Amino acid sequence: MKSKLKAFVKGNKIIYNLYYHLGSLFLRFIGLFVKTDPNLILFISYGGQKYDDSPRVVYEYLLEHPVSSKHKHVWAFIEPDKFPQVEQKVKVDTLSYYITAMRAGYWITNSSASRGLNFRKKQTKNFCFTHGLTGIKKIGIDVEQFDKAFRIGFQEQFDGIFVEGSKEIPILAHAWQMDPSVFHMTGLPRNDDLATVTEDEIRCIKKRLGIPQSKKVILYAPTFREFSRAEDGRNALGIPIDFSKWEEALGQEYVLLVTAHYEVAKLLDELPKNDFVVNAFQYPVLNDLIKVSDILISDYSSIVFDYSIMERPIFCYGYDYDAYSVERGLYTDLEQLFSHGVLRTEDEVLKAIQEINYKQECEYTRSHIKHEYIATYGDAAGKAIQIIFKE
Repeated sequence: MKSKLKAFVKGNKIIYNLYYHLGSLFLRFIGLFVKTDPNLILFISYGGQKYDDSPRVVYEYLLEHPVSSKHKHVWAFIEPDKFPQVEQKVKVDTLSYYITAMRAGYWITNSSASRGLNFRKKQTKNFCFTHGLTGIKKIGIDVEQFDKAFRIGFQEQFDGIFVEGSKEIPILAHAWQMDPSVFHMTGLPRNDDLATVTEDEIRCIKKRLGIPQSKKVILYAPTFREFSRAEDGRNALGIPIDFSKWEEALGQEYVLLVTAHYEVAKLLDELPKNDFVVNAFQYPVLNDLIKVSDILISDYSSIVFDYSIMERPIFCYGYDYDAYSVERGLYTDLEQLFSHGVLRTEDEVLKAIQEINYKQECEYTRSHIKHEYIATYGDAAGKAIQIIFKE
């Protein structure tokens, strides 16, 4: 019900404007009676969906860091009971959440803590870690279908936005209507541990996922299609894979891990239950899937840049490339970005894997993707904390 209501509000210009202006006015009135605590930090990841990504890494770093001794930490979740590992929690979209957000001296997010409203107090510092390197699909006001009536949703101001590549700064500055000075090229804390992967760690991840140690791993991780909606308002994604065909072609050597963007609605229903396909849709740590995979198959997702840190083969399965280019729009010519360009059919993908020159593909990823887009990685959490707390 909540998903349907959210989709209705976001899809109706009049309702959205009423929600924004009246909701913001109400919360700013409440804020007159709320005192900001400069030592309180509010963390929220993916709108409260997960305990994950860069906010989690920064939080866990802070717990071991001297600067944290004076700070109090609160996490915001849609379903707080799902995260027993976090001590102090608040439920998203409750009055308690908004009061906590107004009390907090810092917001640390990977998207936004404002819930599409304008109520942040002047004393609150707002820091955002992008949850993927920008450079493939268009975002913000660069999307042609972006309606000016919804431009109010891009009025949020940040004290710092942390990125991992210089090429994305001008894109983000325009798409989000931000001054370029707000961006800090520190890398993303969530990718720090990709710099130190060991064989023992990979073996442990395989064991947790139930993958035989002898099998190689293909990770299939597509992005969502916002122009395809399920009945509950979330993004619907059909999987363009004949799993029986893939198992016959690759099953002797590989296991197929499948995951997707958290907004996707129907993915789980379409996966077979067998030894070849591993459903990793709800696995809590995306980096584990990256670490354990020998090959990535994606499309227009920024995961390709995260994965390039591993210097392993990447294939673009763009079965709807022409439609997606029109509906969403792209910054990058993917035919030029990937070693095999855009693979449009299952047969092309299977052939690329079966005939792979693994060493050559690794070198292509290193020189044409990682070195072109990833400017820094490995110590982003420490760099970000120095900026946030002005050490």
